[in-house]
Amino acid sequence: MDKKIILYIATSLDGFIAKEDGNIDWLTKYDNSGEDYGFKELYESVGTVLIGGATHRQIEDPHAGKEVYIFSKKEPKHKADNFHFVSGDVQTIIENIKLGDNKNMWLVGGADLVNQFLDANLIDEYIVTIIPILLGEGIALFQNKNPEQNLKLLKIKSYDSELVQLHYTKE
Repeated sequence: MDKKIILYIATSLDGFIAKEDGNIDWLTKYDNSGEDYGFKELYESVGTVLIGGATHRQIEDPHAGKEVYIFSKKEPKHKADNFHFVSGDVQTIIENIKLGDNKNMWLVGGADLVNQFLDANLIDEYIVTIIPILLGEGIALFQNKNPEQNLKLLKIKSYDSELVQLHYTKE
């Protein structure tokens, strides 16, 4: 079985993953909802975390037990043995990463990195959680004129906290 690259991300109803300044404070009210939103299952299925530099600096999660590839031209202050700083063509980087363990890869974000992966047709599954808020402006999840892709719906899940999660795979 080949490893899959899974985009697991939250977006506002109008398609933004952050405010203009990168702020994601509008997501925090759901942190203590008691719902896991499928995160534990996803996290256990991945051995590699793929994350953009700005997103990594904002979250600063060490992701213990996972290999973390940080796509950035500058190295953040926080370093760990499992951190790998990479830059360049995402296709080439991913070809080298796939030589590792047999677990999937989680594409965290941000939007620029997600769109590079979309342009290279590297995302195998999309798990997108829709947050019931209209931000009006911000950083859009899908930014480029990405190539057309047909997706197959695997599951729709609604949560008591009023979030809806869509799970798609490439056809």
